[in-house]
Amino acid sequence: MTNYRYYTGTLFVRELERLKEEYIQLDLDDVKRMVEEDILLLEKAVNMLSTNTVY
Repeated sequence: MTNYRYYTGTLFVRELERLKEEYIQLDLDDVKRMVEEDILLLEKAVNMLSTNTVY
């Protein structure tokens, strides 16, 4: 059995680090728009992960 939690966890960490670097270089309006988009993407990812849970 493969442990996917480690893989997905590191993906989220890398994605958050990338977003932090991008946000440093943007103005507030751009950041607000991107945060909204990122929240939607993360919600979709969580929904996908929760439906594909291995027991």
